[in-house]
Amino acid sequence: MADPWEIASGVGAVASVVGAWAVYRGQTRQVDFELARTLHLDLTSGEVALARDLLTTFRTGQRPYGPEVLAAYFTLLWCFERILQGRRSMIRSPFDRLRRSAAVRFLDEALAMHLASWERNLPEIRQRLDAALADEYGDELRDRGLTVKFEALTRAVRAAGVLPARLPAQST
Repeated sequence: MADPWEIASGVGAVASVVGAWAVYRGQTRQVDFELARTLHLDLTSGEVALARDLLTTFRTGQRPYGPEVLAAYFTLLWCFERILQGRRSMIRSPFDRLRRSAAVRFLDEALAMHLASWERNLPEIRQRLDAALADEYGDELRDRGLTVKFEALTRAVRAAGVLPARLPAQST
């Protein structure tokens, strides 16, 4: 017959592991939601919000090309790169890849409208910037690494079923 103290010790060890796992999951969930909120806030406020506005006025022809337009373009792309990396950091295990956590779903839903809009409008902005750089400096826009990251973020959110099919470019 098993010693009752050994059984109690085993049950206590299992309970400790389960309790530690529950605390870990609770803390990572809280951290992930805070990260998701911060990433969305980064996209919708401050320097990035100003960049988005400047790019919109450039796209619609209300603002001519200037160095601030190029800076705004890269500011927005760097923001999308930060969002992609933050989103990836919330996916910690193969299980997370199969079933998005609540924080990743929250972030994807918050981003969907923005990604759809910029997926539709960034190609036109990029084309206009490329032409302006060619005219003014005889150079081309060197943004491929960042546009690849934007496309990866868009694909990930679309694969999650949150982002609709790609829409045609918006007319001005």
